[in-house]
Amino acid sequence: MKYLQGYFHLQKMPELIVPVFNEIFGTNYPLDVSLEQLRNEHQTLNGEKITDSYFRIGKKGYHFECQSTGDSKMVIRMVEYDFAISIENVKKEN
Repeated sequence: MKYLQGYFHLQKMPELIVPVFNEIFGTNYPLDVSLEQLRNEHQTLNGEKITDSYFRIGKKGYHFECQSTGDSKMVIRMVEYDFAISIENVKKEN
């Protein structure tokens, strides 16, 4: 539950996102890097899916998922969400 509390603080305090992501992903983004919180709703073939958080830091996108209970299908959902995000990004580029 401690990790969940930290996650929700990220939503309320976006200035913590870069330092937390640097720690989690081993990156070295400067504190003044461009940060954009992207929309969390994405359309899939089966209907609308909602991600927990989707950020762009610099030029790289991050999908951040947080869950309080064990669920063996979480990995599948993340792949599905990320696939939907990728399709949207390809459509925007073309």
